[in-house]
Amino acid sequence: SRMDHLQQVRLALREAPHARYIPTASPYIVCSQLPSHWRCNKSLPDPFTVLVLLPVPDGTQVSVSAGNDDNSHGEVRNATAVVRKQTAKFSDLRFVGKSGRGKNFHLTITVHASPMHVAVVNRVIKVTVDGPRDARHKKDTPPLHSFPPRIGLPHPLLTSPTHFIPFYPPFGALPIPVLPFNSIPQTRKRRSSTSDYQSQSSPDTPPKIWRPF
Repeated sequence: SRMDHLQQVRLALREAPHARYIPTASPYIVCSQLPSHWRCNKSLPDPFTVLVLLPVPDGTQVSVSAGNDDNSHGEVRNATAVVRKQTAKFSDLRFVGKSGRGKNFHLTITVHASPMHVAVVNRVIKVTVDGPRDARHKKDTPPLHSFPPRIGLPHPLLTSPTHFIPFYPPFGALPIPVLPFNSIPQTRKRRSSTSDYQSQSSPDTPPKIWRPF
């Protein structure tokens, strides 16, 4: 009977994981969790399911629509399903319309029973052309020693300041310093001149004249 099916659905809802189903604006309708960001015209990872928590006959049609301020009627494919034992399962629900940059779709679930029941889920899914992508600031770190280190400087990938790569220049790479001629020390003893003899002798002694022979 319908009441038995309703009790089974409520029991399954209590035993289901907390993140599997989300509430709607109607206390009698719950739906399965949708991804927060998805690519347009792509199948969902899990079939979208609607649970009706009040007795409705089997074969009742359930429809889904999406929209927001920028796109009031977002295109949704395979947006109808049929109730079986208080459960409506959508085989391949696809969101074709785009929600817009930084915008999410509001989902409207309509149970075409008598009376009709309508439930809304606000800001439930974001639909874009590319879908979810990695953050732009994330970059792969190059492996260690992927490029030669700078000569004579610490390696950029080594965090410890003690790791230092010394620089040994090849032979002949550096110029040999050449000292000017005036800076070379005089090793040979300079010959004494006559003035030297005159300065070393006493004033009473006549100067000595040096002769080579």
